[in-house]
Amino acid sequence: MSPRIYKASQQTKSNILQKAVELFNESGTASISMNALAESLGISAGNLQYHYKNKGEIIRAILEEMFKQFDVIYQPFEEPFTLTTLRQIMRLNFDLIWKYRFFYREFAALLRNDKILSKRYREIQEQRVAEQEALIKQLAGSGGVRGDLSPEELHNVVIIGWVLANTWLSYIESTGQKINEAALGQAVEFMVQHYKPYLQGEK
Repeated sequence: MSPRIYKASQQTKSNILQKAVELFNESGTASISMNALAESLGISAGNLQYHYKNKGEIIRAILEEMFKQFDVIYQPFEEPFTLTTLRQIMRLNFDLIWKYRFFYREFAALLRNDKILSKRYREIQEQRVAEQEALIKQLAGSGGVRGDLSPEELHNVVIIGWVLANTWLSYIESTGQKINEAALGQAVEFMVQHYKPYLQGEK
């Protein structure tokens, strides 16, 4: 395969995922068929299936792309780690949750109905929790956060934060609120309130 063909193929796959996210966000995954996705892209169903055999493959590819983008957020931080740093990270975090909101609205059903997706999500989740625990330990060593947490307490702090972030969107929408700039800011402040007691020197 020539570099030109490879590049075109990769661009097509990227276009497919972008359009799928857009449609899934608007209408939900169950409402969007492969034929509807192909039509919205202006390509044939056969061309679409050349790149992704079915909707499950598309959702799995979106999951991988989503967590690649989360990787960028959680790079090593410059010291000191302050509430301003935390707010910046949380805002980027919730911007991505909103960008891929269909997944956070439906992830329980998606994982239940796709064993491959479920297995991969659990792997990523375990990796993320371990990375965040390691980060807090690192920050504790540099004086950024309290260093008196037991391993169990540290694990619980991370898990609670993970659950809050992953279920926030469903909670807000269940109250009838619209997701807008103010709602995203509210989400950030909820997360800051959760982590604030563990930051050194922050009251």
